[in-house]
Amino acid sequence: MDTDTITITFPEVKVKIPIKGLTFDNIEDMLFEILQSIARKVFEKALTDIDNYLRIKRERGKLKNTGKREKYFLTRFGDILYSRTRYKDKDNKSHYLLDEALSIKKNQRISLSRAMIECFLSSISSYREVVGNLRLLIGGPRCHEAIRQSVIKEGKLIIENQEKKLKQIENLNYPDKEAPDTAYLEADATYISLQHKGKKEKEKLEVKVGVGYSGKEARYSTGKSKRLKEKFTFIGTGKDFMEKLSLLAEERFSLSKVKKVIFGGDGDSWITSGIKDYFSSATYILDLYHLYKKFKESLRRRKEEQKVIKDLLLSNQIDKGLSVIDQLIRNSYDLKEKDNLVKLYTYISRNRLGISNQFKLKDKEIERAGAIESNINKAIAARFKKRGMSWSIPGALALLKIKETILNNEWDDWWKTERERNIKVGKYKPPLPASYFKKETETSPLIEVTIPALRGPDQGKPWVGVLRKLSEVGYY
Repeated sequence: MDTDTITITFPEVKVKIPIKGLTFDNIEDMLFEILQSIARKVFEKALTDIDNYLRIKRERGKLKNTGKREKYFLTRFGDILYSRTRYKDKDNKSHYLLDEALSIKKNQRISLSRAMIECFLSSISSYREVVGNLRLLIGGPRCHEAIRQSVIKEGKLIIENQEKKLKQIENLNYPDKEAPDTAYLEADATYISLQHKGKKEKEKLEVKVGVGYSGKEARYSTGKSKRLKEKFTFIGTGKDFMEKLSLLAEERFSLSKVKKVIFGGDGDSWITSGIKDYFSSATYILDLYHLYKKFKESLRRRKEEQKVIKDLLLSNQIDKGLSVIDQLIRNSYDLKEKDNLVKLYTYISRNRLGISNQFKLKDKEIERAGAIESNINKAIAARFKKRGMSWSIPGALALLKIKETILNNEWDDWWKTERERNIKVGKYKPPLPASYFKKETETSPLIEVTIPALRGPDQGKPWVGVLRKLSEVGYY
């Protein structure tokens, strides 16, 4: 081995196999297994050579050699077993020069490329299906629970990373960007089943999804197909969802500088109240998909009335539409139908501004909102709402964040740079509330100060003399 290089040698392999009964697929499978086996042996030998090189080249007197330690490591070629030298420093702390040189973390047992593949496949298929897919793609046995734990661990890192970034944005510590003329935001929620662990009824977790974009652009050089421009997705839970979405929108779009902000939603109270609290300059519009859905739910047997009310609402005659619904409520003898009509009346009343705003947006260049449903399906429904599937909260949140990272086209960046980036967050200093400035002081209203110019190098100048005279007569 040369001074600063190692030689990786691939052994020559000869295999004799009977031709009778042989198929193309048999040869492919056999060669794949042989190549995997060779790769594992070569990998183990390369690690041993690097460890020996580091042992010989280490600075003497600082680290004491305490012998070899074996370690199993899961790679894209399967499990490998190799030995590396353990050292102890003067403080009796253990060191593995091989791990430090190759950026192997303490207790790491799986290569990043293997973990990346497992997490990506888990965002698409069930863990049990991933086991079969891995065997087909890269070989090597791996149980579904081990894959699930790997996903939870990675998702937890992504969540911690995002929380630190949100703190940075809150502290106004983020790069300044040119704001688009118009920004679009949409939000919606759905439910996934939780593992019930002995409970009779299954609990559900409300998962919220927000998308932001700056308009639409042509997907291809020809044709009418369009895609969302500068799109990002945020998935979360809890009451602070809209606050976090506003922080991400500020970082992505410089939202406070955007001239027009359009926020679409289905009319749920958490969305409308969140818009008031965190997107005060936004124009709220009710997503027509959800409005039409309410029509079908409440006026199932009344096709003609559906059309009449819909036409009134879509021509911005909301009061007339409500009047028709009110009359239907009065005339209905079916208690279930009456209840549905009351719900429809309430829904339209609460969201009349969102309906009216649909028609106030006269600018033809402003795209209508309506992208959230397809994103709900991409982010959640296709993976999390399959029949019979239930989740633990840590498992669901971890996989949701992995899914979000993939949808935002940040998957490769996560593994290459973001995963190891140390994000420093300063202490948050909230702005002084308005009440602070309204407090009555307990001290005297007179503030006694000394004018700096009365003493010092300028005290002899004529204009300072004028100030001195004014202060003597009590002129303030």
